[in-house]
Amino acid sequence: MPIRISIKLLCSRFFVSLLFLGAVCALPAQARTPQSVALAQDAAVSSAFSPEGDALALVIQAIDQAHSSIHMAAYLLTSSEVARALVQAKKRGVAVQVLLDWKGNFDEDARYARHAIGILRNAGIAVRSIDAYAIFHDKYMVIDRRTVQTGSFNYTYSAAHRNAENVLVVWNAPGLAARYLADWQRNWDLGRPVQLPY
Repeated sequence: MPIRISIKLLCSRFFVSLLFLGAVCALPAQARTPQSVALAQDAAVSSAFSPEGDALALVIQAIDQAHSSIHMAAYLLTSSEVARALVQAKKRGVAVQVLLDWKGNFDEDARYARHAIGILRNAGIAVRSIDAYAIFHDKYMVIDRRTVQTGSFNYTYSAAHRNAENVLVVWNAPGLAARYLADWQRNWDLGRPVQLPY
């Protein structure tokens, strides 16, 4: 026995379904839309690569030039050089906050990360971990709300001395820094404070 459905009812339900689907699909699309940011006339860009050694030097230079704040987002942090530079920044009065991937830094095999994170926590630096994603794979710092350091470089010995990596620093770019800082803050709010001992 054939099923009878009114064409008017079918079209009405189809139209409502399309509206609902369009609204649902539009939300993520809007969130994923790339946005350009105009750079200030006095903005500058520095780049460096590893394993030649200058990638780590550029990361440290960016940290050393901080005056007021450093917001770090990192998949991995095992580099004691980076940890010590962050501690020195804090000693200069810079507000330092570090957000790390939980799985990459706190599982049972993460002894080098635990050492570097211990350096930060013992200095009173705020550290949070995040496990809201399969991997929190970010690698950037927002410095003084106007400079962004980013690239493929994890803050690790391997990134500095073994891997082919890149570092990019965009100096004096408050518009770009604001976009990165908004992303950082959203993820920071999802994180959990890391206490000692951990």
